Amino acid sequence: MSVTGAPSSLSRLLRLVGLVSVVASSASAELFHRPCVAALVVLSWLGWAGWVVSPSNSRLMDRISLCAMAVGGGLTVSQSLGSGITTLATIFVAVGMLSEPLWVGLFIAFGTTALMGVSVLVAGGPHRSFLGLLVGVVICGAAGWSRRQARAVAERNRLLVEQNRIIRAERDRAAALAERGRIARDIHDVLAHTLGGLALQLDAADALLEAGAVDQAAERVKASHRLAVSGLADARRVVGALRSDRFDAAAELRRVVDEHRAAGGRLAERLDVSLSLPDEQPALALTRAVQEALTNARKHAPGQPVTLTVRESGGRLEALVSNPLVTRPAPLGDSGSGAGLLGMRERIEAAGGSLAVGKDDGRWTVRILLPRK
Repeated sequence: MSVTGAPSSLSRLLRLVGLVSVVASSASAELFHRPCVAALVVLSWLGWAGWVVSPSNSRLMDRISLCAMAVGGGLTVSQSLGSGITTLATIFVAVGMLSEPLWVGLFIAFGTTALMGVSVLVAGGPHRSFLGLLVGVVICGAAGWSRRQARAVAERNRLLVEQNRIIRAERDRAAALAERGRIARDIHDVLAHTLGGLALQLDAADALLEAGAVDQAAERVKASHRLAVSGLADARRVVGALRSDRFDAAAELRRVVDEHRAAGGRLAERLDVSLSLPDEQPALALTRAVQEALTNARKHAPGQPVTLTVRESGGRLEALVSNPLVTRPAPLGDSGSGAGLLGMRERIEAAGGSLAVGKDDGRWTVRILLPRK
């Protein structure tokens, strides 16, 4: 039998061999001279036959077959050698059945033992013969219990393997979703920063052309070209970001600041501490969050001065990006989808930090906290 109780081809073959052995050892002319004994022996044979042909996972058929073997074999154990084999096999199988509760197997085993005692008493056999049968019962019962425990362990191991497979599949799925989210954040950071700057530069160039300031408009177009080239390089850096062994947060932040100023933004910076972070993830999260905050400042408060402060705060690195609130809607104020703030928060929290965004005393402030270690 398999651990789930469904008989395999080998198990059915062994059952058939047992049936043939019992029939061969029990069939005799003397047996059929006693009709009652013969009927009980034939009943045990039918139990064997039902057990051989029992469908997979047919608990009712197995119970009926074992009961027939127990009754027919137990009541004729003193008259037939084959019945002795049948009773011991019944006890072994009943105790070892994992598909049935233990009490069912014990009930069949004790019932079989009791019927064996009745057979010995009716036949008037010596007590030693019954003691010998009891020894066989104990041995077969212990073997059946051992088999039951081994199959239970095998079933638990199978379930454990299946659970591990499911866990691995869920872990791989979560890792894939996390990677997709990281790629989406990186793409958003690059596109929002570059395209937002390009829109502002081209709007300014268009206004200058309408005013007749051709030279200044040309400068804006050149700045747009530089921003587009920088955005392309930034996209290439994003593709290989996780493959890089080192990430220079200070140099990357300096590039972000320069691009903000090149796009026409006004920025006052104050770096009270170094930007050396031991891990790449916090460093990348900081620079991307600052980049997104500066992009949002250009979109929602164009022309307003922006303040960037990086300092030590309670053993953590604190970055503040702040700009005055504007009363008039900005031309690009409604161009975003809100994914930028979500990506900032996901990045910072994934690096073990926190992000606070909101209005503070007439200013829009982004506050980033990251662990130093």
